[in-house]
Amino acid sequence: MSPLFDLARIGGRATLDALLDEIVAAGEDALVAFRGGAASRVQTKVDRSPVTEADEAVERRLRAFLAARVPEAGFLGEESGSGGDGRALRFVVDPIDGTRSFLRGLSSWTILVGLEADGEPVLGVAYFPASGDLYWGVRGQGAYGNGRPLRVSKVPTLDAALVCHGSLQQFTGAGVAPLLPRLAEGTYTQRGLSDFDGYRQVLEGRADAMIDPGVQPWDTIVGAVLVREAGGRFTSMSGEDTIHGGSALASNGLVHDAVLALLRG
Repeated sequence: MSPLFDLARIGGRATLDALLDEIVAAGEDALVAFRGGAASRVQTKVDRSPVTEADEAVERRLRAFLAARVPEAGFLGEESGSGGDGRALRFVVDPIDGTRSFLRGLSSWTILVGLEADGEPVLGVAYFPASGDLYWGVRGQGAYGNGRPLRVSKVPTLDAALVCHGSLQQFTGAGVAPLLPRLAEGTYTQRGLSDFDGYRQVLEGRADAMIDPGVQPWDTIVGAVLVREAGGRFTSMSGEDTIHGGSALASNGLVHDAVLALLRG
């Protein structure tokens, strides 16, 4: 079992509960923005990824809440960058993970909030505002989806495994497109489920691994905490136990080494 993270470092269970409430409220704000036409007012960032007023408003709201509730913690957000670097605690936020899904009215976009303590992922929350699904976990205390414990699958081999992956552009953009035919030939079946939705399938035991190239810490911190707490394994695609490796592989643990070997060719 993972070493226990002491919630007292952020003000106890009361702070976690308040954070969950704040994330749900921020999700409602994002839904209101969508209904008000936010998707039609999209902008393009330097890296060609989209951003809307909903992304920016959710991040502002959560950053302000966390600064007031846990002022000793640093912050890293996809839209507003970092603050309080070098502190022992740091919140990491992706205000809308899956902005492209948000733009098209798909329900798979999420609000992601994670916490690093001494450089290690220790807390993660994922909220799907369009469906109302809430996932959270704390290191050493398990992972939960809509109040029930989460457990990964027990599929032991790739010839029986369902493997999720991020978008095809992630593979081409990261220069790892040759992995796609190997993935197709080396596993039982595959499904393209980008962003946190792929990790959700692993957490629910519906999929056995999620491969995610070309990602940032705000994309992966929540998946790292929850998958590990659900009994699985999380590394970079090169096998490092980190969320800072530019890629991610989450699995039920049983197929992890085999997936790593497949990725290495």
